[in-house]
Amino acid sequence: MHVYERMVTNMKKNTLLAVLALSAIGLAGCSFTGSEVPVSDTAGAPAVGGNTTDLGSAAGISSVRDESIITTAYAFLTGDDPAAVADEVEKRSKAAQGKIDGRSVYSDNDGKITSVSLTVRIPAAEIDSFLTGLDQIATVHSLSQNSTDVTLTVTDYEARISALESSIARFTALEKSAKTTQDLIEIESALADRQAQLEQLQSEMRYYNDQIALSTIQIDIGLPDSATDPIPDNFWGGIVAGWYGLLAFFGGTLVAIGMVIPWLPVAAVIAWLARWLVRRAAVRRSATTVSAKKPAKR
Repeated sequence: MHVYERMVTNMKKNTLLAVLALSAIGLAGCSFTGSEVPVSDTAGAPAVGGNTTDLGSAAGISSVRDESIITTAYAFLTGDDPAAVADEVEKRSKAAQGKIDGRSVYSDNDGKITSVSLTVRIPAAEIDSFLTGLDQIATVHSLSQNSTDVTLTVTDYEARISALESSIARFTALEKSAKTTQDLIEIESALADRQAQLEQLQSEMRYYNDQIALSTIQIDIGLPDSATDPIPDNFWGGIVAGWYGLLAFFGGTLVAIGMVIPWLPVAAVIAWLARWLVRRAAVRRSATTVSAKKPAKR
């Protein structure tokens, strides 16, 4: 049972960190798809010709900037009262100018709270001190931290947003000086397209800024008996763990056999009854066949 719990805990922790890290950079691919609409002008608007060059050259406007880092973390704590531990974590997160983005409470059949799961958002500058202080709240069994550098992605977003804003300003000026209805229609269409791209990029940029400013920490809190055994780190420890795993397997097998044994007499009676009915039907068919073959008396 301990081996299974440890596998579940490790899988949950690794999956969580991978999802939190990859979700931060996953939107970049979506934004490229959404903003790959050609920026070249339609034939009826001669003054729009410089926009493609603007989008390309704007990539150099933020050649020097501070690093943009998204930090995520995972912690597994245990305490006699998981709900009280969760309340203390929430209290400390607010003291660090953070917040709780999610809270899930799990209870047993008697209504006793057995575990609590928290999604905590902490200012990036405070995450180290916050994680260090967790051992003052409860027993820390697992603690991991991951950082993802998204500087290039953020720089690209800033360049695209700046270029689109400049392009929209020029289209707005062109719209006021349009001389024909056809020119006005084409300019308005191009303007609407660029405005949609800008709003999408701005939305994604807000997401990045939020992830950079506030680190995400997933904290699972359980009872002391929910803590798994440490993973063996040597040959002898592996043998001991394997031996206990073997005993657990045979113990489970014996339990299964014990559950089946009371049903054996019932199954035997059903099998005997079925066999008796089959044999009786066969005897009847045989007697009917013999009587049918007897010659009639003269």
